[in-house]
Amino acid sequence: MRVINVNGVFYDSNAYLIDAKRKTLVDAGIDAARVMANLPRGLDLIVLTHGHYDHVAAVPEIVEATGAQVAMHEADVAMLKSDRIGGAAMFGRRSRGFRVDIPLRGGAVVDLGDIKLEVVATPGHTPGSICLYDQASRALFTGDTVFAGGSFGRTDLGGSSEHLLSSLETLGHYDVSALYPGHGEPVTVGAKEALCDSLANARHMLF
Repeated sequence: MRVINVNGVFYDSNAYLIDAKRKTLVDAGIDAARVMANLPRGLDLIVLTHGHYDHVAAVPEIVEATGAQVAMHEADVAMLKSDRIGGAAMFGRRSRGFRVDIPLRGGAVVDLGDIKLEVVATPGHTPGSICLYDQASRALFTGDTVFAGGSFGRTDLGGSSEHLLSSLETLGHYDVSALYPGHGEPVTVGAKEALCDSLANARHMLF
C-alpha cells in the first residue's frame, strides 16, 4: 500500500493519502491548501478518524475542490456543529461544518477498490474515534488514539479514560507492521511494540 504523508505543522494533524484505485485521504488537517498541494489529480473519499477541528477543518475546502465524499463514525457527527465540543474554539475559529456522506460504525469495511480498510471503533479520545486497518499490509491508521513512543490520546476533550484503555486493549490484538498516527511521524519499525507500550503506559497513567 502506497501512503503519502502530508505532515502536520504545529497543532495541525497529519493527512494521509492512500494511493488506491479509489483515492482516499485519511484526515484532512486544518490547512487545505497545504494538503491539496500534495494531492494528485482526483480524490474520491475522505475518511476522518474523529471530529476534532485539527483533523477536519480543511474538509469543506477540499470537498469543494475535489467533490470527494466524507466518511466518519456516526458518534462524532454531532461535534461538527459545536465549536466548543469540536475544538474550533481552542483555535479561536468557527467551524464551517460539512455533510458526512457515509456514517461509519465499528466493523464496517471501507472498500477502496484494491484495498479494504477495516473500521476499528476506538472510543476514548472522542466517542466516535476510529482506527483503520489494512490486513494485507498490516498498516494501522490510528488518528489520535495511539502515537509513536508509547503515547496515546488525551481524554479531556469529550473523551473517556475507561473507553480509551479498552480501545488500546482491542488494538493490541492486531498484527501491525506500521502505525500512521494523527500527529508526529509514522512508525514503520517496532509498530507492535509501540502499541504494547501505549497500552502499558495508559494502564499506569489513566488509573
